Amino acid sequence: MGEYYRFIVGKKGIYEKVELDCLKTDLRKKTKPDGSWLTKIGKDYPGAISFWTKEGMMKYVKSGLSNWHASVVEGEVEVIIIKEPNNILYRDKYQIIILPTEVNIKEKLKLNEFLKKV
Repeated sequence: MGEYYRFIVGKKGIYEKVELDCLKTDLRKKTKPDGSWLTKIGKDYPGAISFWTKEGMMKYVKSGLSNWHASVVEGEVEVIIIKEPNNILYRDKYQIIILPTEVNIKEKLKLNEFLKKV
């Protein structure tokens, strides 16, 4: 049974929050680390949300993308850790996509607390 990780600001996932707080014309986009390694498949699952696998979360953190995201959003970044869901709509080595009803929160940490543990 694995654990999965979702970076959030308030009730929004960090990717959604970045889109709201850092528009495409924002000059900060020029310093954004490359995120092309992540399959952009979430739009194929309306109403679903994504969580990092351990491997995906480590790559996200080590790539600098998590730090960049945290630097451009308004609000505090937290990390939700969940247990293995019963029904996974999509899975690859970096992420899973599930319905919000499948979320069983094991732990919720502020970003800096989470990063001390990984």
